[in-house]
Amino acid sequence: MVRLSVAFVLVVLCGMLTGCCFERQWQEATRYSYPERELAGCWEGTWQSDYNGHHGGLRAIISKQGEGYYDAHFHATYAAVIPFEFELPLLVTDDGTAYALEGEADLGWLAGGLYTYNGSATSTDFVSAYSAENKDHGTFTMQKKSPCAECSGSGTCGSTGGACGACGR
Repeated sequence: MVRLSVAFVLVVLCGMLTGCCFERQWQEATRYSYPERELAGCWEGTWQSDYNGHHGGLRAIISKQGEGYYDAHFHATYAAVIPFEFELPLLVTDDGTAYALEGEADLGWLAGGLYTYNGSATSTDFVSAYSAENKDHGTFTMQKKSPCAECSGSGTCGSTGGACGACGR
């Protein structure tokens, strides 16, 4: 029991430390105005496990690495307070109206092992199914943060769904 408690505390502390790093990157990324019809940018939403019902908040910074290849840096919350951070490569096909995406990544035994994922995205909405080696499976659903008119195209808002927040200048 003591070993389990120590392991839990270490996981929480590690998550909190990585969360600070992601938060800095998120603040920097939200200051950049991404092209309107582009997968790259800041995304925000939720994840939902169909296996055990767990769910939480989800944010991602997606950056283009090359033709048909993107990197997604995710920050998720578990049980509303435990942060978890991971990166996934996205193999992307663009048909002109939507992006099809797929890939796999080993997130380590603690996070469930090998994850495979596939989904689709438009310039505003992202939906992807995932399944893990540990039998967990579910869905990521996110919306792209959009530029605010009040920012004059120089930054992005602090919210999604078209509602303006503070400009990220």
